[in-house]
Amino acid sequence: MEFTALHVLWLLPIFTLTTQELVGLSVSPQITTDCGKQVTLQCKVSPSPTGLSIKHMEWSHSKTSFCSVNSEGNISYNSNTVRDFHCEFEEEQLSLIFHKVQPQQESGNSQRYRCKLHSNKGALHKYTTVELEDCARMVQGDLTSDGPSCTFDGVHPDGDVHWFQGSHNLSAGSIKQNTTKSVEKGGWLTIHSDLERKGSDGPYNCSLMSSKSGRYVASALIQSTQVWRMDTTRSHSQSPNNGVGSLGPMRMLLCISVLLAVALK
Repeated sequence: MEFTALHVLWLLPIFTLTTQELVGLSVSPQITTDCGKQVTLQCKVSPSPTGLSIKHMEWSHSKTSFCSVNSEGNISYNSNTVRDFHCEFEEEQLSLIFHKVQPQQESGNSQRYRCKLHSNKGALHKYTTVELEDCARMVQGDLTSDGPSCTFDGVHPDGDVHWFQGSHNLSAGSIKQNTTKSVEKGGWLTIHSDLERKGSDGPYNCSLMSSKSGRYVASALIQSTQVWRMDTTRSHSQSPNNGVGSLGPMRMLLCISVLLAVALK
């Protein structure tokens, strides 16, 4: 009897460990997506042992909770977070759905999200990441009397503006370039750059190079609209003049014919 009791006590930790390992979590693998796209992160209880009772299930990032589910399956949200997302819970799966994924300043290029589970079979958590591709949502160029300028909106991550005129890289020369950067809502960057170069009609090219990948993600060709308008106005003004001039000889010939007819009478 003593031998049997000792073996039972020795096997109890194994049974306990096996019971705890029966419950598990399966989360979405790392997601790489374009800026502003919808992204869905899924967290499912798998495997799910018989008699499992979920007490609490939650998606969070850093120290911020996005949404959680209680023992009755009701979803609640953190009132301090901006609601550009929603959550769904069905068949022991909690999904975090971002309507338009945005960069977050404190996490850099890679954002870690945690799914946490508390149940009657144990507690555990797993992580997944969302990585944003290089992007610039809009670029606008302008040519003024002070020189060319361009503005990149919705930039992620950071980048550098390079100026070109033809094949010549102006940013590498002696021409002064002014660049300012500001962080907008959602963590997007706005980058403005201009060249101190007066009296030149261009064309210019301003291109944004990503600090992450080292490739150009957006560019704008800036030409002088003033020169284009002068050319267009000239082509329109010459056409009517040519038409009026071509009618002059015909009128003169008609007048001579009338005079000759009168003289012959």
